Formats: sequence, structure tokens, C-alpha cells
Amino acid sequence: MYIGFGCSMSIIMFHGFIKNIPEELEEAATLDGCNSLQLFFFIVVPMLRTVMITVAILNVMWIWNDFLLPSLIINKAGWQTLPLKIYLFFGQFSKRWDLASAGLMLCIIPIVIFYLTCQKYIVKGVTEGAIK
Repeated sequence: MYIGFGCSMSIIMFHGFIKNIPEELEEAATLDGCNSLQLFFFIVVPMLRTVMITVAILNVMWIWNDFLLPSLIINKAGWQTLPLKIYLFFGQFSKRWDLASAGLMLCIIPIVIFYLTCQKYIVKGVTEGAIK
């Protein structure tokens, strides 16, 4: 299985965020009657929402735009990803800029929509981290 930069960066981000959760918060929830599952799902996971969305955005962008791994693995015609299909518009003697521009727009639009839907959580996470 291929584990690259995105996975190790995600682990580092989660580790850094979870390490900064105060133990007093967990102890207070335990004193209020939370068991370990309730502590995780009702206390820790809501606090992790911003870092989960940030990791999701970075990994989606990395996986969606990946060129090298699909070019090495996919060898059937018609199974190529969008970046591989766009690469086919540039030949040795001809360049199809009209088709390449349309393909690039198709590659960009889903990422922009995903980012715009998740942007409010990122801004909220940045401002929460600055207020400490």
C-alpha cells in the first residue's frame, strides 16, 4: 500500500492537535459521568472537526491532482484520471489548448466547490487557535 506525504502530514496534524487538548476537560467529563466512548464522541470529536476538515481538504487536493502514481499503475485505455487525460492533449507536434483548458476547468471545479463548502470550518479553526 502506498503511504505518502499526505498520510504522515495528517498524522502529525492530528497528533499535535490531540496533544493540546487539556486533560482537565477529559477529567471533568469523566466526573460528570461520561464513559470512554461518550468522552471520545461528545468531547474530543467535536473539537477535532476543524483539523479533520483541514486534513480532508489537503488529502483530497493531493489525491485528486495526483499524476505520478496513476501514470505508473493505470495502463488500460479509458481508465485514466483527469490529469492523465489532460496530459494526452499535449503531443510532440501538436498541442490542443482548447481541450486542455476545458479539461483543466473540469479538474479545478470539484476542488473549488469542496474547499468553498469547508472554508467556514477552516476559518473557525484558525480563529479559535488564535484566541487561546
